[in-house]
Amino acid sequence: MIAITRPLQRLARRLYRLSLVPLFALILLLALWAAVLYQVGQERASAVRDAVAVSQSLARTLADHTSFTLRQTDHATQLFKLKYEETDGTLRLNEFTRRQGLLDSVLPSKLELPIALVDARGDVIDSANAYLPENLAGQAFFKALAANASDTALVDTPMLDAGSKHWTIRLARRLNDGQGRFAGAIVIHVDPTYFVDDYDRLNLDEHGALMLVARDSGLTVGRIGEQLILSDRIDFRMPGPPRHAPEELLIEPPVDATARIYSYRELPRYPLLAVVGVSQAVALTRFEHRRLAYIGALLAASVLIAGFTALLMRQSARLRRSIRQAKETQALLRAAHQASLDAVLLLKAWRPAPGKPVEDFTFADINERAADMLGKPRSELLGQRVLPRVPLLRGERFFKRFVLVMETGQPLEDEFELKLASGGTRWLRHQVVPIADGVAVTSRDISARKHDELALQDNRSFLQSLIDHLPVLVYVKSARPENFGRMEVWNKAAEDITGHLAADVIGKTDCQAFPPDFGLHDAEDDRAILAEHGVIDHTEKPLRLRDGSLRYLRSVSVPVFDERHQVEHILCIAEDISQRRQQELELRQKQAELAAVNDASPLGLVRLDRQRRCTYVNRTFEAITGLPRAAALGAGWTSALHPDDYPLMHVALEQLTRSHAPFQSTLRCLQRDGRLVWVSVKIAPILIDGQIDGYVGSLDDITTLRESEVALLESEARLRTIADTLPAMIAYIDADQVYRFLNIAYEREFGLTGRQALGKSVRDTVGEARYGTVAPYIERVLAGETLSFEEEDEKEGIERCMEVIYIPQIGEDRLQVVGFHVMRQDITVQKREKQRLLKLSQVDALTGLSNRAGFQQKLSDAMHASRRQQHLMAVMYMDIDRFKPVNDTHGHGTGDALLRAFAQRLTQTMRATDIIARLGGDEFTIIMEQIARPDDAAVLAEKIVAAMRQPFELDGITVRISASIGLAFYRDEDISPAVLLQRADVLLYQAKQDGRNTYRAGVLTT
Repeated sequence: MIAITRPLQRLARRLYRLSLVPLFALILLLALWAAVLYQVGQERASAVRDAVAVSQSLARTLADHTSFTLRQTDHATQLFKLKYEETDGTLRLNEFTRRQGLLDSVLPSKLELPIALVDARGDVIDSANAYLPENLAGQAFFKALAANASDTALVDTPMLDAGSKHWTIRLARRLNDGQGRFAGAIVIHVDPTYFVDDYDRLNLDEHGALMLVARDSGLTVGRIGEQLILSDRIDFRMPGPPRHAPEELLIEPPVDATARIYSYRELPRYPLLAVVGVSQAVALTRFEHRRLAYIGALLAASVLIAGFTALLMRQSARLRRSIRQAKETQALLRAAHQASLDAVLLLKAWRPAPGKPVEDFTFADINERAADMLGKPRSELLGQRVLPRVPLLRGERFFKRFVLVMETGQPLEDEFELKLASGGTRWLRHQVVPIADGVAVTSRDISARKHDELALQDNRSFLQSLIDHLPVLVYVKSARPENFGRMEVWNKAAEDITGHLAADVIGKTDCQAFPPDFGLHDAEDDRAILAEHGVIDHTEKPLRLRDGSLRYLRSVSVPVFDERHQVEHILCIAEDISQRRQQELELRQKQAELAAVNDASPLGLVRLDRQRRCTYVNRTFEAITGLPRAAALGAGWTSALHPDDYPLMHVALEQLTRSHAPFQSTLRCLQRDGRLVWVSVKIAPILIDGQIDGYVGSLDDITTLRESEVALLESEARLRTIADTLPAMIAYIDADQVYRFLNIAYEREFGLTGRQALGKSVRDTVGEARYGTVAPYIERVLAGETLSFEEEDEKEGIERCMEVIYIPQIGEDRLQVVGFHVMRQDITVQKREKQRLLKLSQVDALTGLSNRAGFQQKLSDAMHASRRQQHLMAVMYMDIDRFKPVNDTHGHGTGDALLRAFAQRLTQTMRATDIIARLGGDEFTIIMEQIARPDDAAVLAEKIVAAMRQPFELDGITVRISASIGLAFYRDEDISPAVLLQRADVLLYQAKQDGRNTYRAGVLTT
């Protein structure tokens, strides 16, 4: 059971280690994706809410526009009823709908609304604009009007007209006879497509939709782009919070394939719903850009996390392999120690107390050979202190060296003669290596070898002295099997070149004396020498020194044979070629760098020898001339020149040879395909000791530049011709307010004053007084604003009006304004003519008073002045009672004479500051500004009524009339002129209802 459990535990631990990093990365990625997706969702919801708000605002505009038109239509029925009853039922639609008539005063004539006049029996007695309904007596709305005597318009639920097949909104008002009995009705039909046809006023995108929906019947009319929608199958749903905005509207099924965001607005007095939808693609454009940026950043972060996780897993796997290899190596090392021929001791430091100096060592490990050398069993020594058990190790050669190696961390190795108690001696090869808080000691008995070495030492002294003084590296290795590879000779040059002293190298193998990457040892070379008995020559052998630097040697390995013709030694002779190799490498690098620089140069380069034969061209030269390098060498390089330009080059080279001055010119190259290339050529001599050793030249392709210069000159000439031809004055002024361009008209303008403008500032040119006027405009145009304004000046004693336009010039960085263009044009004649025509257009031709257009402009100006100065003002709206009988009885000539006399008497009655206007027909208005109190206006109204009771003598005809007046007041309300005039019109209607020949005044709103 235990044997099964342990593998499972190891497997579980391994799976835990392997899955820890990926699991953490997965959790991090999930959290990151969740956060970004949540943020994207929040931003999309915010964008949808903004789009709903835009749709709501547009729907409100559509609802207001529709309500206003329907209210004006209602007022039109009220106005018709009033006039109809005044004329005792004689008023007909042609009089009511004529140009500048009663209907035009409340509704724009372009509507052309279908209108029908119906009598008490339901028969149509008059109609306009192609509206011819049948008898209406049986319809519910007509019965309701006949039964209800109230003066209220009846607005029907929008419906589909059976005759025209159009959806219409019907407004009808009861008409009474002189005794107040039901006399019929006035019926007006409004086509709701008029409200959605005015598509541009809502600033919708091309895929936006706007609709009007009947709340009762569900009929819908709308427009998408240029497409008109008429339907009764569109269903609306208002989902509301929390997933949708309160004003959002959903359409099911969709109108078309375009997704939209809808909102609505109810018309308060009418059973209609205004619906506007904006394109979802347009509304969410900015959100989509941000979403793509979020997703891109998220993907990049995910890739980065995944890559980092993979790197961590790879490093973790490497670390586990390293730990496993270290354990295996430790086990192998222990086995090697036990099987070693050397005596191996692992000693740990012993201190009497923590922090005290080392006073002894303990046996941490010892192999059998070392135990035999010490004369004690291994089991008895393990864990025991060293000095009490082996007093021999107290000597300076042992204990003190052990401590020194442990403290310095530097291994020690030496051979020494040990005197035995029996009187004999033994030579030991001793090696001490530091370990953690201790040392490892390796000892070997080398007595026999040492005796032989001593015998040979005298014979080798001379040879060693000779070798030590050679300038080349010389070393000899043993090739005998018993000590193969052990270094026997290591001369002074070897010490200087490698940094390894002979005392540290001789007697050791390459592996013992040098680091693994030292590079001097080559086992394959040694085996080849033993096998082939031949010489091995290395022209370049790398040698890595202790400081990490590389040296390069040229080495020769030679076998040295003994008397049996067996290889006994390997003699190696090496020369340090590092400096020479570095110089050669640097030379090759410089040559490669120079070639790369030349090939990467935008200039074509060519080198000529003394005889002007080409010895080198770079790749740019080939590209410019179209001539391959092989074809350019020698005398072939001149074939790239245009035949007409070759003599110029020949003469220039002859002159350069004599003067030694560089030659530069613009020449043409003719490529093999016939294409002409313009080049800028520069050739200079190579001078050595004052003598020409050759030539170097450069070619710069200026074809595009030359073509651009020619095109630029042509463009500037065309622009100058156009600017000089224009009648306007045109100039360009830079950001420092200095004139940089003037056309002929501008130069002629400044020439009259004798001033020079080009290159001078605006202030110096126009003077301080003039500059003070234009400086604010200059500051605004230099801030990036396009301006158009008028300025007055004087030329030769004649006042002029100039139209001035400032247009900013944006720099190439698209951020800074580098100057601005000026266009001045004399519009004096046009402005005077415009003022004359404007004055004529605002005067009534019959009476000489202001007409409707002039009155509306003056009323707007008066209301603005009243708001600004907080003064009271009043507006009178009046007409002539019983004017139509005079016109019908005596003719239009008498009627016109009556209107002129009425206007003259009205002018004499009013104050000189009051503004009197004739709106049309027998309707007049008066604007009274700066009234002290409302009673003052009422007194004037009473005075007008009294004055108009007096008879009018018109060419022998005596006419008696009266006047009815509506009087409205205004001070600082936020209303339009049309609303104020409508108030006066309603009061006029009340005066008419109260018997005419009187006035009715409104209450002042505070």
